[in-house]
Amino acid sequence: MKKISLLILLISLLNCKKQTFDEFDFSFGNTFETDFSIKFDSKNDSVYIRENWSSFQNKTTKSETNYLAVLNTSQKIKLDSFVESINFKTLDTLYFERYSDGEYYNFHIKKDGIEKTIKTHSHSIPKSLEKFAYWIYETKKSLKLTETKRNFDFKSKNNFPEPPEAP
Repeated sequence: MKKISLLILLISLLNCKKQTFDEFDFSFGNTFETDFSIKFDSKNDSVYIRENWSSFQNKTTKSETNYLAVLNTSQKIKLDSFVESINFKTLDTLYFERYSDGEYYNFHIKKDGIEKTIKTHSHSIPKSLEKFAYWIYETKKSLKLTETKRNFDFKSKNNFPEPPEAP
């Protein structure tokens, strides 16, 4: 009986990893393909997604639809690695260039006593943010999505106009 109790305690301690963030969500959009927001749960491997709009060619997500998904272990480890390695305190809150197309993305993070939203629409942003954004974009495309009626609050939400209607 003592061995079982000790084993349960050991498993509990291994699962009590420190949270890498209190809140984290991300919004991404590009001119012709997608505009979405994704919130990562700080306590587990769940993600909450809002597909604001998607191209008429996109067969995996529908515009104005909410989804739930789960990160696998390696995705969760990679997410935590990005969040731990980027020094969000030292980054500007806006990286902007005037052009009307391309990609734009926003990070919202609450971690280590800071709460910050970083907005980007530029070719000159820190490489760490660019790599993180593309990892999130590619990871979102690989997730098994389950449609939900739940509503989510995204602090990183983009306020850009929707693309023109498809021909």
